[in-house]
Amino acid sequence: MTGIILVRHAMPEVVPGVLSTMWELGEAALEDCVLLAHALPQELAATVFTSHQPKVKQTAGVLALRRGLEVREDERLREAGQGPGWIDDYRAAAASYLRSGSVGETADWEPRERVVERFAAGVEAAIAANSRSAGDVVIVNHGLAMSLWLASRAGIDLVPFWQGLTFPDAWRLDLETGAVRHLWMGGRAAE
Repeated sequence: MTGIILVRHAMPEVVPGVLSTMWELGEAALEDCVLLAHALPQELAATVFTSHQPKVKQTAGVLALRRGLEVREDERLREAGQGPGWIDDYRAAAASYLRSGSVGETADWEPRERVVERFAAGVEAAIAANSRSAGDVVIVNHGLAMSLWLASRAGIDLVPFWQGLTFPDAWRLDLETGAVRHLWMGGRAAE
């Protein structure tokens, strides 16, 4: 194993009045996952790691089914904790959070440092669990947490990176060199 493949989940069906942590994938998103599964490198570690949310577990499930892999949940790979309630301009709030750690007076989001720390522990657990497997370790997760962790490891430009993520999206971090390569973006292989 020389790399980590970070996959942002496919596009969930947005259901007003239902918490985003409960959203699931629709038929088109499931088809995107099938295409992504076949676009990933040939050699992958035996176990795909994922957070507990339905949209993420479903993304991981399709990848695992198509590639003959196991799926294991790890709570540490969840999205950055956010305050309750609907945010009208979520993208602006999330960009503010990534820039400064602050969303506004009423928002209660998980400190960025805590997100990076717990996500790193989840990544280390995934690496350890796959230590006897050849191939890259696949971690299916969320945009904010993934971006924060990757920025701590590879020095990406955090806000533009997050703003450019698609549903689904896949990036590979080479653990030996620190190089980051885009593998997949919203329905097609990255160029």
